[in-house]
Amino acid sequence: MSFLESNLAILDKYNPPLAALLRNVSERNSLSPYSLSTTRTGQPTVEIGGQLIHSRFDPVKESDRFVENQLSPSASLYIQGGFGLGYHSEALLAKTANEILLVVEPDLLLFLQALSLRDLTEVTSSGRVVFLVNREVEDIITVLEQFPGKEVQLLIVRSLYDYMSEYYDSLRNTITNYISRRKVNLSTLQKFGKLWLRNLSENAHLLATAPGITTLEKTFEGLPTLLIAAGPSLDLILPILGELQNRFVIVAVDTALRACLKAGIEPDFTVVADPQFWNSRHLDRCITGKSILISDISTFPSVFRQIRGKHFLCSSAFPLGRYLEAQTETKGKLKAGGSVSTAAWDFCRLIGSTEIWCAGLDLGFPDKQTHCRGSFFEQRVHWLSHRDRPAENASWHALIDAGLHTVKSNDGESTWSDRRMKLYIQWFEEQMSKFPSLQSYNISPKGVNIEGMDYASLEDALRKKPSRGEIEKRITHIRSIVPEENLKDKLISAISSLLRELSALNAFAEKGMDLTNQLEKLFYKGEDLSEVLAELDRLDDSILRQSGKEIAGFILQNFISEILKEKESPDPESIIRNSRSLYRKLHDSICFNRELMEKALKNSKNPQV
Repeated sequence: MSFLESNLAILDKYNPPLAALLRNVSERNSLSPYSLSTTRTGQPTVEIGGQLIHSRFDPVKESDRFVENQLSPSASLYIQGGFGLGYHSEALLAKTANEILLVVEPDLLLFLQALSLRDLTEVTSSGRVVFLVNREVEDIITVLEQFPGKEVQLLIVRSLYDYMSEYYDSLRNTITNYISRRKVNLSTLQKFGKLWLRNLSENAHLLATAPGITTLEKTFEGLPTLLIAAGPSLDLILPILGELQNRFVIVAVDTALRACLKAGIEPDFTVVADPQFWNSRHLDRCITGKSILISDISTFPSVFRQIRGKHFLCSSAFPLGRYLEAQTETKGKLKAGGSVSTAAWDFCRLIGSTEIWCAGLDLGFPDKQTHCRGSFFEQRVHWLSHRDRPAENASWHALIDAGLHTVKSNDGESTWSDRRMKLYIQWFEEQMSKFPSLQSYNISPKGVNIEGMDYASLEDALRKKPSRGEIEKRITHIRSIVPEENLKDKLISAISSLLRELSALNAFAEKGMDLTNQLEKLFYKGEDLSEVLAELDRLDDSILRQSGKEIAGFILQNFISEILKEKESPDPESIIRNSRSLYRKLHDSICFNRELMEKALKNSKNPQV
C-alpha cells in the first residue's frame, strides 16, 4: 500500500469529505506541480517558486526547533498556518499532550503531495488534528467556536508564508480579531449577563405582540437609506437633515435620536442594540410617535415605553431568547459587530436598500471629539464634571484610555481613532467585501477611511431624487404588519415547558453536589472512588441531554472557560473543588432563571402587569 493510500484510509475515518476530495483530485492530477528533492537525512522536501519549504539538510530537526520556539505555556489549541510536508505537525504533536491542532492548508495539491511522499498516519490518526484544506479563511471561525474556552496560539511557517503571504496575513488578522472579540464578549458577559437575562425575561411578552424583522425584508428595495450614527461629524449633517429626509429612508441609531429630534426630524426607524441601563438614557425626553423601533428583547425595558411607534424585534443572541423564539416565531437576525451602528447597517441591508449612505459614522474622533453636540454622552460628561475633574478632562481620558492613534480619513488626511473602533472598522470592511454589489457611502470627510466604503459629499447626497412619498407609502404598509394570532398561547406554553425543564435540571445539580461531597469524604479516607466517579459521569451525561442546559449555563461561561484553561492534569482536590463549584453555580443559575421565567410567565398571561 502506498503512502497516499494508507494516509487516505485514515482520513476516511476522521474526515471522509476531505478524503473523497483528495481522491478525486489525485485521479485528475497524476503529475506533481512542484520540484521534489531528497535531503541529506533522506527525508523529502519540496521547492516552490525557487524556495525550499523545508530544510535541505534535516527538516525534522528544523521543525523541532521552530515548534520549540513557538510553544506557549497557556495554549490549549494551536493553529498551524501551512501543512507543508507535515514535519511541523509531527513536531507539535510530539511536544504537546492534549492540545488540539488546527491545520490550515490553502494549497490542496501541496497537501495531496505530502500524503503521497510521507507516512503521516500518526498525524491523521492522532484524534487531535482538524484539517482545513483549500478553505476560505473565514471558515476557521466556525471551527474555533466548537472549542470554547481554549487558549489559541497561531504559528505560521516562514517559507510557507512567503509562498502565500496574502492568505496567511488574512488568517492572522482573522484569528487576532476573533480572539479580541471573544475576550470582549466574555468580559461583557461577566459584567452584564444577569442584566441581559432580567431584561429579556421582563420583555418576553413582546415575542407575542411584536412582529419580526423578517417581515421587513426588501420592503425598501429600490430606495436609498441614510444611516445616522452619533459621531462628531453628524453636526455637519443636521442642518440639512430635512432635505435629506425627502430623499432617503432615515435609519438612526439610538445614540443619535436626540440630535435628530432636536433638528426637527423624526427618523423612520430607530435601532437599539445595547441592553444597559445607561444606554436607555439616550432616549430620555425623546418623544416619538412615528419612529419604528428595531431591537431585540434583551433591551432595557424602558426603551419599549419611550419609543412609542411600531415595534419590530430581531432575534436574540442569547440562549434564553433563542429557546423562546424557537417555540414561538423566529424574528430574524441582524449581524452582530459589537456596535449599534453595525446592527443598523445590516438592517439597512435587510430592508433591501440599493445604497446605504452613512452620516456620523466616523469610527474615530475628528478634532478629538467623541460624539455629536447634544448627545447623552456629551451631556453626561458635563453633568458629572466638577472642579477637580472638568468635562475636558473626562473627554481626554475617554480618548487616551483605549490607545489613541491616527489613521487615514476620507479626505485623505488623518484623524484620531483607537483600538475599540478598530474592531468596528474591520467589521465594516468585512461586510464591504461580502456584499460588493451593495454600495455604501460615507458622507463624513473626517471619518475613518473604510476600505470598500466610498466617500461622498453632501452635494452628492442632495442630488438624489426626492422619494418621500413612496417611502411614506411603504411605511404605512409596515405599520399594518401584525404577528401570528396564536403567538401568546405558544409563548405561555414555551415558558411553562422551560420551567419544567429547569426544575428537572436542578434535581441533577443538587444530586451532583451530594455526589461531590461523597467523593471528597471517600478520597480523604483513602477508599475506592470508582463507583462515585462512574455515577458522576452518568449524571453529567444526563445533564448534557437536558434542553435547558444552555440557558442555565449561559452565565457560567467565564467559570467554565477558566476550568478549560487548566493545561496540567489537576490534582484530586482541584477536581473535587471544581466539580462542587460547578454544580453549585449551576444550581444558583437555575434558581435565578426560574425566578425570572415565573415573572415572564405572569407578564405573558397579562401584559399590562
